[in-house]
Amino acid sequence: MKCPGCANDMVMIEVHSIEIDRCPSCGGIALDKGETEVIDSLGLANVIEGGVTASHGDRTTVARCHECDRDMIALVGAGEVEYDWCEGCERLFFDRGELTALDAFVDV
Repeated sequence: MKCPGCANDMVMIEVHSIEIDRCPSCGGIALDKGETEVIDSLGLANVIEGGVTASHGDRTTVARCHECDRDMIALVGAGEVEYDWCEGCERLFFDRGELTALDAFVDV
């Protein structure tokens, strides 16, 4: 799978039996539909990203879902955290640190 953020090849990592696509180049995380809820319920965002913080403004291009071959839609979540969503396959893409930042606003 190609990274929606930088178009480099992503690698699949497994955390608590959840398969996550992670970009070794830019640190982005792509999650399939439903994986965000599982990660939230298990509190795994910090484990997945290793505690990095979001660095806003690094990417200057629109995220692209290479599976659906369409531009992703930029969304703003809790705490004004930006991330990207594909209307076709409902995949989410988080630039480095955005998943951890969003997790900080999830009710425990």
